[in-house]
Amino acid sequence: MSTSPPILDGNPEAFANKYPYTWEAEEFAKGKYPRSRLDRRPFGPRLASPHLHVLQSHPTCAQAVAPSAKGKKGRQARSPVSASSLAVASGEAFTQPPPPLPQAVYRFFAFRTTFEPHPEALKIAAHFPDIAVSVLREANCSLPLSFTCTVNDKGSVSLLGTDLHTPASVYPPDFTPLTTRLNKAFRVGNSTWDLFRPPPNETQLLIHCIPLDFLPSDDDQLFPSLDESICNTRGVSILSVRYLNPDPESREPKRATSVVVSVAPPDASALLPLFNLFSRN
Repeated sequence: MSTSPPILDGNPEAFANKYPYTWEAEEFAKGKYPRSRLDRRPFGPRLASPHLHVLQSHPTCAQAVAPSAKGKKGRQARSPVSASSLAVASGEAFTQPPPPLPQAVYRFFAFRTTFEPHPEALKIAAHFPDIAVSVLREANCSLPLSFTCTVNDKGSVSLLGTDLHTPASVYPPDFTPLTTRLNKAFRVGNSTWDLFRPPPNETQLLIHCIPLDFLPSDDDQLFPSLDESICNTRGVSILSVRYLNPDPESREPKRATSVVVSVAPPDASALLPLFNLFSRN
């Protein structure tokens, strides 16, 4: 059997001190209850469960914007309150939108089978975004449908989404119909476009001053050799590697060379700006 909380011996002052945010405390502050312990009057049915009337200790919206200092002529001076501080004071969550993605992440492109300028490059750039949107609508695509288009001097077509929070990696199911419509609308002769693809998800780094004596003579062994050494040094697995100078005859008389390695973007920082390879910096 539950019992009601104590009324603090019928003492309004003691109750007001213990529960300063209650209705009874406000009434006591207005002088409606005597301070003397000789004149003790119960607060009424509200005191049956006084803990139900205790307010939270954080300030309310009204308290947050209340005047805090007196100005001239006895007026209260109000301090400016921003929307964010008001939201925090009232217990509301204040969240920031996520940062936009890098431009390379929301671009996808199609290579032309023959690397040469397309005679209708300007027309493609102007009209293919609308064609792409119509293709995606026909496929009941629920993703953002807004693009810009560019065509480079080799005829490659790039579509760039205007929604800065939607990566190109969510569009692959629609790459085939987009490529088909592109070839149907702007094909010239036997030169077509390969299937649209997202940008390569890798970062290329240039490593200088590697002694040729430490590298294998067979170019096919360059990847396994460097992959093992870099992994042992930094715990990073490379995706590919190539010589900066592809001509072996011009490299032969030199003592050192440079190579280009590709790594996943999160791993790039582990190799920059310097790291040890073959016991050298």
